[in-house]
Amino acid sequence: MALNTIGFNYYKNYVFPVSVTEDLGVLQEAEGHDYYKILHINTGLCRFDLNEKEYVIIGAHMVLLNEKDRIRFSELSDVSAKLIMFKPWIVNAAFNTNIINEPDHGLRGPTAQDMFYLEQFKHNTPINRKIMPLSPSDSAVMGNKINRLHHLLSMQDTISWPCLSRSYLYEILFALVRDIDSLDDNVALENYSGYSKLTIDAIYYLQSRYSHKITIDRLAEELHTNRTTLQTDFKKHTGLSINQYLMQIRMNMAAKLIRDTGLSLKEITERIGFNDTGYFSRVFKQKFNQTPSEYMRIHRHR
Repeated sequence: MALNTIGFNYYKNYVFPVSVTEDLGVLQEAEGHDYYKILHINTGLCRFDLNEKEYVIIGAHMVLLNEKDRIRFSELSDVSAKLIMFKPWIVNAAFNTNIINEPDHGLRGPTAQDMFYLEQFKHNTPINRKIMPLSPSDSAVMGNKINRLHHLLSMQDTISWPCLSRSYLYEILFALVRDIDSLDDNVALENYSGYSKLTIDAIYYLQSRYSHKITIDRLAEELHTNRTTLQTDFKKHTGLSINQYLMQIRMNMAAKLIRDTGLSLKEITERIGFNDTGYFSRVFKQKFNQTPSEYMRIHRHR
């Protein structure tokens, strides 16, 4: 199986170090060891050794592997799964596996903020952040994101396929990071010990569905509570209202898409859950003191 995607419709022979496959055997190939891996298991039973320790998981899970992790399956029963392979520099050209694991990497500004997307691939990542159970609804959301990425890489039916593919990978990585410190500063992560399960579940719901219309009533229904309890608990632990937190998620994702993809402002507006480009621009300027166009001119990677 090819570990990279090779351009054929547009940018012929262009090597894009991201691929999606259902063939889990690629995890045993030595040439894939310098890639990061995202394994989405939707259904089935998996028994495997990860770094010489045995694990058994049943049903929907995400398994995140860095370049040093070694996994070997001993049982796969009725498994439906997809595997993403990618090199860290696709997130930011300044990244490599050494820099990502240096405590004082010396990176600043937007480049340092981009480290947020790869926190769970560091060598010291605890096992409960490498193997994560998913609810059926969360698994469906993740599967949809991965399928969109897979379609773009396989079909390359638009000249923008590299930029679009990169943006879908960002969305997938963003959805995987459950423990955010402050969305104003995505460099540091926080351990949510002391946070209620309700608030943590709400945070993950917002992170994984920020591109959709979200109402507090619907969120409360999904989390089997009422809006008053949800809003009070969320504000107690985060210091923000649910709508404020959601807006921060959307604005930080918008900034990332503006910096690191070739998507138009209209496309970015739609991708983060806004219907009105003018309204998006006003909110973005309040957050970053620059219009989206100004931010693009200054920060977009050339």
